[in-house]
Amino acid sequence: MIPSQHTRLALFDIDGTLLKEPSSEKRFMLWLFLKGRIGPARLLAYALFSLRYLPRFGLDVFAKNKSLLWRRSARSAESLACEWAAQGLDKALNRSCLERLRDHHERGDLVVLLSGTPDFLAAAIAERLGVGHAVGTRCAVGGGRYSFAPPTVHRVGEAKLASAQALCAQFGTSLENTAAYGNSLSDLPLLEACGVPVAVNPDPALASIAGEKGWEIFGSRTGRRVRASA
Repeated sequence: MIPSQHTRLALFDIDGTLLKEPSSEKRFMLWLFLKGRIGPARLLAYALFSLRYLPRFGLDVFAKNKSLLWRRSARSAESLACEWAAQGLDKALNRSCLERLRDHHERGDLVVLLSGTPDFLAAAIAERLGVGHAVGTRCAVGGGRYSFAPPTVHRVGEAKLASAQALCAQFGTSLENTAAYGNSLSDLPLLEACGVPVAVNPDPALASIAGEKGWEIFGSRTGRRVRASA
């Protein structure tokens, strides 16, 4: 059962939470590669981006690296994302988490997908699931095409929390009346700020913190379903 406390807003992370690993971005890029839509030029751009920005981002450079989209039009990416979602999303879904999302819908809560995945992918996933709102990472775009640059807004950590605060202001609610679902330590700022934090298939670091704080732990990396005790 979902938490009994009424929630106005329900924020769902995508990768590792609503979708099983690997991430939606990795799944989409592999799909593009197999369709012949990622060639040597974009692979080279990916490698060069990693080398150029490694001193700035460290190991986070791979999460910041969106250069497999280099020179692709934003409109094309949106169309391809919808095609991918129609063909490959269903088998990637975490069914237990999807049931929780649908429970929130039935309660009348406003469901939003809030994720570090690129915004066009988050939108395609939301459309496929019948979710009306999605907020994802904003990749660098120039002249309607993706550029060789880090994201302008990467919605992880504190940036995800800031996005949640903006959503609360937009929809006239508060974080205290919000449920948030996440799976990794990068979701911690958001989970700590929300009235109903839920750790879904959490990584070890988040699982430890969730257990200490008495948060619900929905599923686990070993497939067990447990609930943290208060």
